[in-house]
Amino acid sequence: MKRNFYLQHSLMAMNDPRMKHLLEVEGLRGLGAYWMIQEKLALLPEPRAQFGYLRPYCHSKKSPFAYLKKIIMEFQLFEIDEDGYFIPLELNPVKKKEKKSAKNIRESSDSNAKNVEKWQKTSKNNLKNQAKNPDKSLINSTISETSTSSFKENIKDIITATAKEKETAAATAEDLPSPVRNDPPTVCNDSPTVCNNSPVACNNSLTVCDDSGRPQPPLHPVRPWQELVDSLTEESSWLELACMQSGYGGLLMRHIKAAVDLFKQHIEVYDKWHDLLTNSDVRRYFVNYVKAGQHTSQTLYATLLTLDAKQRSVAPPDPYRYEQHINGKRTYLGCPIPDNAPPRPDGTAFWNETTHTWSSQGHT
Repeated sequence: MKRNFYLQHSLMAMNDPRMKHLLEVEGLRGLGAYWMIQEKLALLPEPRAQFGYLRPYCHSKKSPFAYLKKIIMEFQLFEIDEDGYFIPLELNPVKKKEKKSAKNIRESSDSNAKNVEKWQKTSKNNLKNQAKNPDKSLINSTISETSTSSFKENIKDIITATAKEKETAAATAEDLPSPVRNDPPTVCNDSPTVCNNSPVACNNSLTVCDDSGRPQPPLHPVRPWQELVDSLTEESSWLELACMQSGYGGLLMRHIKAAVDLFKQHIEVYDKWHDLLTNSDVRRYFVNYVKAGQHTSQTLYATLLTLDAKQRSVAPPDPYRYEQHINGKRTYLGCPIPDNAPPRPDGTAFWNETTHTWSSQGHT
């Protein structure tokens, strides 16, 4: 129970380069998000959880779920395992444990060798004493043989155990994962994957390997939200469908750049940019922004109507405004117009094949 009410916080946490990088990029808001995640993990039996575990704690606009996910994935402060669980990494990790263990093994081996040398010297001295005192040697012969055989067995076991320890230490050193580097991601050109727990930016993607060297699904760097919003002006079938849902698709398509600029202002005013991390997020929000019946869509429609009327008043009228172009051919009311015919003068005019002129109602 005590563990659920207290969270150990190292006083040297901010000396870790990753924490310094987090403070530089996200400020105090990023630090607060990091320790919030640590607190929620401390409530679990084990400090590991999937991303969905944090969603119930993101009921406020000031702590969006996408922002917590960004803190977990971008600053190398958490590790994501094969099952999709994220685990907090140690701050200021000690990197000398392997050297200490190897040093202890060498010291143990040296001490065992010294014990063997001492035993050999003792054995030689005993042989000399037996030669000088044959009576005592006969009395203690049984004890000497027993102790000698027992000591030899012990020495043999010690040497065998030492050799096994060396083999185990060597195998463990090979299996140990490389320590996580706190350096910024390295940019490469041709190599698509770099392991050893080091995220490397390759061709606008990040590939991370687990402890066994197996590559994980690629992670794409988060693009600025302004750049994602600007991509909405690119012509695509998705944009046509979005315009159709607005109810004024033709008007919206003609002034799509102005609509996107107004959309940017809306995002900044309502502080919605924290939730826009991918193209899908931006498109989903834009469709809701222009959807028929929404207050934002009605405001946008009125603004675009004013802009359209202003442009029409400034620009000269289109002489072909009473005609339709179908597959590159001029037509009116479904009738073809000769290529050399002048523009149709009004909405009631029809083409006279005899005089090769336009005739309107009330005019000959």
